[in-house]
Amino acid sequence: MIKNIKVFAADIDGTLVNKGKEMHPGTRDALIRLHREGVRIGVASGRPLDHRTLEKNKEWDLPFEFDYAIGMNGGDLYDRETGEYEHFYLLEPDTIREILSFIAPLDVNAIVYENGYDLVRALRMDDFMRSSIARNHSIVEIGGIDELSNRPTGKIEVHYKPENAEEVLSVVDAHPSEKWIAVRTFTGTVEFMDPRVNKGMALEKYAQRYNIPMSETIAFGDMENDIQLLQYAGWGVCLKNGSDDTKAAADDITEYPVEEDGIGRYLQKHWFHD
Repeated sequence: MIKNIKVFAADIDGTLVNKGKEMHPGTRDALIRLHREGVRIGVASGRPLDHRTLEKNKEWDLPFEFDYAIGMNGGDLYDRETGEYEHFYLLEPDTIREILSFIAPLDVNAIVYENGYDLVRALRMDDFMRSSIARNHSIVEIGGIDELSNRPTGKIEVHYKPENAEEVLSVVDAHPSEKWIAVRTFTGTVEFMDPRVNKGMALEKYAQRYNIPMSETIAFGDMENDIQLLQYAGWGVCLKNGSDDTKAAADDITEYPVEEDGIGRYLQKHWFHD
């Protein structure tokens, strides 16, 4: 465990909150205590970064705003102190078109985000898109490769049925490139991004802005898109419910999963000591 914490970062789904999107009271209390001690608190998500993520503090009944937020798996960074958003290494239209040319013929839905969840483009309407419309009040435009590749984007999010995983992933693996990486974030989801993009890179950029050494940052995650976040941080912790690859990359693993207050119990035992 590190000796000093100045910056806290955590993935959202499967890390800070359970499948029901609920934060355990112990984790909430730990974040409040860290914030009172002067620790900068931020979330690091694969989601597009907009007010929906920045206002999660209200949903979780936290009495403070996030000091920063990372979105798009590291492609977006928001700094509350300056009010600025930064976007890193967007996929260019030609690259988007190249990816879609081999993935679109499969039984998948490909999604690009133009303005957070406010404007979303997809190959087809499906249950995920209908859920996004209901949950996020998204404007969704359905189109083909031309419509999805007409401007830069932070990532291409591809959804597929679990029974089609072998076919889809074999096609993804058969198309490596220096222009993109393909990251498996959830069951049935693979995301294409610029290879320079990751949550750890964004965390480092934030810390550098305030001359905070990475040795004084702590991060929590559970899936493959959290690996670099845990590796960049001074102390990286994977939730017990996390993937094997993420656990292997972490400095430590929580004794309890997210459903049993993994972060709260970990901090209570290893940091607060009371």
